[in-house]
Amino acid sequence: MRRIVSLWLPQWPIDRYNRANNNTQQAETVFALTETAQQTQRLYAVGPHARALGLTAGMTLAEARAIHPPILTDAANPAADAAALEALARYLVRYTPLVALDSRDGILMDVTGCPHLFGGEQAMLADIKNRLARAGITACAAMAETVGAAWALARYKTDNRAGSIIDKGTSLAAISPLPVRALRLDDATSLMLNRLGLKTIGNISELPRAALARRFRGNPAKAVTELLERLDQAIGRRDEPINPLTPLPEWQVKQAFMEPAQHLEQVELALAALVDDLCLVLAEGERGARRLRLDAYRVDGTVQSLLVGLTRPSRDKAHMLRLFNEKLAGLEAGFGFDLLTLSALESERLMPAQVGDLRQEEAHSTALLMDRLAARLGPGAVLRLRHNASHLPERAQTVTTQGSRTLDADELGWDHCPTTTAPRPLRLLPRPEPVDVLSAVPEGAPRSFRWRRVEHRVVRAEGPERIANEWWTQADDRTRDYYRVEVTGGSRFWLFRRGLYAVPGVRGGESELPDWFLHGFFA
Repeated sequence: MRRIVSLWLPQWPIDRYNRANNNTQQAETVFALTETAQQTQRLYAVGPHARALGLTAGMTLAEARAIHPPILTDAANPAADAAALEALARYLVRYTPLVALDSRDGILMDVTGCPHLFGGEQAMLADIKNRLARAGITACAAMAETVGAAWALARYKTDNRAGSIIDKGTSLAAISPLPVRALRLDDATSLMLNRLGLKTIGNISELPRAALARRFRGNPAKAVTELLERLDQAIGRRDEPINPLTPLPEWQVKQAFMEPAQHLEQVELALAALVDDLCLVLAEGERGARRLRLDAYRVDGTVQSLLVGLTRPSRDKAHMLRLFNEKLAGLEAGFGFDLLTLSALESERLMPAQVGDLRQEEAHSTALLMDRLAARLGPGAVLRLRHNASHLPERAQTVTTQGSRTLDADELGWDHCPTTTAPRPLRLLPRPEPVDVLSAVPEGAPRSFRWRRVEHRVVRAEGPERIANEWWTQADDRTRDYYRVEVTGGSRFWLFRRGLYAVPGVRGGESELPDWFLHGFFA
């Protein structure tokens, strides 16, 4: 049975402002946040005392001061409200990985299969509300089998202090007394329904669907379709998925503390146990971790995360702990951590390795070194070469970061890498540079060439080595003939002629005047 929790934060901008400014006096004063729209100051959010006086969001500041002149105000910050709401949603991942934002003042959670971990549905909902209350956040919560029913109960049920929980199959009965606006309809549709005498969800559910279309004027198709869709979603006739804020981890283990952990030594011990548990479940699935994330949940409602990447899929416990130990000093416990979660964000199949295979041992030690360098310097600071299926020298290899999932030569095996019998230069230019060449015959080796205003006389040449264009790509590359040349000073260069001479009456020519380029240097 699917279980959805809807959280509504009716005073979120005010609560966020008080938390950010450590303000505990606003609860006893008439306070409001304002915003400027069309050169007019309006109330963006109001506190409980201001709401009791009849002040509402959207009212102009002049009207508010006419009702209560000594009102205190400050400028609203919608961007900070949105960022803090997202941070709060990430903190609630401690209950379920399926957490999503719901407009600018709500959070949705799919807790299917999770309540028993917290003592049952009632205990779980109470724990959520208590944590938010201790953080100074006013929240209304509801748990139902559909998103629509939970949303409606959280926002429109009059007595919802302890949270509403409805069982399977009772969604329609629970939301029937609620106003039609609880179906998440727009203002125009809600107003039209009220004018037609359909003021509650129960009034709509009792009518035949064909009768609803006749009651709408103008263009009823869109309004009726939206109304019926929302009703079906609320009572469970139509599925409504939740788009989680963060992708679901492939594997995850947790460690909760009876008392908040305030010292890194406690975190290190708990992390070692988490790594053992994670490697155990990975071994059962014959998988190896590629990216790991440690989330530390603080008692003040914030989350700190540490991310490490591995070059090769691994279940090496000691190596994982060494990577995390490089970053543990960056954690700030504050008043303490009450939960740690270790997630394998990416994993790959880990095949058994032959004991005593020197090549595998060398590759493994190299991967360990790269992982430790990346953990200390950052993943973008450690680069490696990746072999490509191309015979063109500048495309045969590319540079990729340490955390890339692309397969390198070691993972594919050297037999799968592009090979050639012709020697290659020690240094390859990023881009071939044009040169002026003098050759004895049009298709022969160069006799001399000018590069960067310096004339070089060729005393020895080898070639050509022909590399044709890649017909399976859209690149406009002509056939290349490469030459290895040695000049009078002893330097050795790698030159190529791009293009073939067009011979009258013979097919296959590509250009009447091919171009020459310098591409690399030999030792």
